[in-house]
Amino acid sequence: MTPERMRVLVSAVLLIGVSLAAVLIAAGLLGAFLVGWDGSLLGLASVTPTAGMGSFGDLGQGLAALRPQAIGQLGLLALLATPIVRVLTSLVAFAIERDRLYVVLTSIVLAILLASALFIR
Repeated sequence: MTPERMRVLVSAVLLIGVSLAAVLIAAGLLGAFLVGWDGSLLGLASVTPTAGMGSFGDLGQGLAALRPQAIGQLGLLALLATPIVRVLTSLVAFAIERDRLYVVLTSIVLAILLASALFIR
């Protein structure tokens, strides 16, 4: 893999990740203007204001009901995942090139990112 091709690939990952996050957050915000954070774009009954607020635990149910808060939360998750996917893409590219030094260094960076995203509060 040429350096130019790797740069284009990493740039595409970043562009797609940030664009997807922006679209989802904007859709959640627009939905909130239409039905409120606790409403549903499907017209389902509202939930209590404190149910699931600030928590990602009910994300699947919120997305199934097309709740604006859940759509915005999915956008935030996409934004948080973007740098992790970027480093993972770089790791794969370095492995294809058989550049052991950069595979090791990128693996360390990936481990730090995953630890900070999953375990550190």
